[in-house]
Amino acid sequence: MSRNRRPAPSFDLLSGYDWFIPGWIDFLWIAIMLGVGLVISTIASLSLSKAGFAPIYIQTIVYPLLFIPAMLLASSQSKRNMFRSEARPMDRNEHWKFIPAATTTVGFIAFAILLDPLSLALPPMSPQIKAAMEMLAQGPVIISLLCTAVFAPFFEEWLFRGIILRGLLGKLKPVWAILISAVVFGAFHANLWQAIPALLMGLVLGYVYWKSGSLKLTMLLHCVNNTLSILLLQIPGWDADDTLYSLFSDKTGYWLIYILCAAVFIGAMHGFRRACR
Repeated sequence: MSRNRRPAPSFDLLSGYDWFIPGWIDFLWIAIMLGVGLVISTIASLSLSKAGFAPIYIQTIVYPLLFIPAMLLASSQSKRNMFRSEARPMDRNEHWKFIPAATTTVGFIAFAILLDPLSLALPPMSPQIKAAMEMLAQGPVIISLLCTAVFAPFFEEWLFRGIILRGLLGKLKPVWAILISAVVFGAFHANLWQAIPALLMGLVLGYVYWKSGSLKLTMLLHCVNNTLSILLLQIPGWDADDTLYSLFSDKTGYWLIYILCAAVFIGAMHGFRRACR
């Protein structure tokens, strides 16, 4: 290829970042841009609140604003690096096949159920956090799903797996890269009741991304988990701090399901690992 010839254009939403492999200084700039996004989204939220918008609509409108400055920075840097470095795809398609994706999704649902006892170990959820989470049950389900099951998986997976983990994998051993990205993912949720489950889910999502290179697959897993959470909140009488454990009067049945989910998760991850060879 001629040195002055531009790489062939791509029209998907992810390949435009393939030439941005963040270093330590780049991570700092991403953090700064997230701060800028936080300021912009806060101003937009206050303005929309004064205009009388319902909280769920405000959240759906302003959530992408948090990430847009960082995405613009990363896109600009990627275009600048096209002629200076090799691309490292943010998303690879080798393992985006139905069977591995379906198996891994079932395993991830089982893993989410395995986290249920965490709610018993944590202190009672604060009223403010509970109200914020139950806000998602107020208003049209389609709006809640748009915010939580579409926007959140796309933007968060772009940042925590596509940018942070992908960058760390070029600098650290995979175990440390996955752990650090998961800790940052947990901290992003900013409250104990979401941060700890997010950290543990981040470990699984990080492993899946490391082995497969498929950001679409981690987005799918994230989407399915969040969709189930929203659908649970639509059940009359179901509160944000309710657990599956509380539904069982006979705890033997609960623990049998728990053991079954553990077996499903282990089997699914084994199948996933074999598919990625």
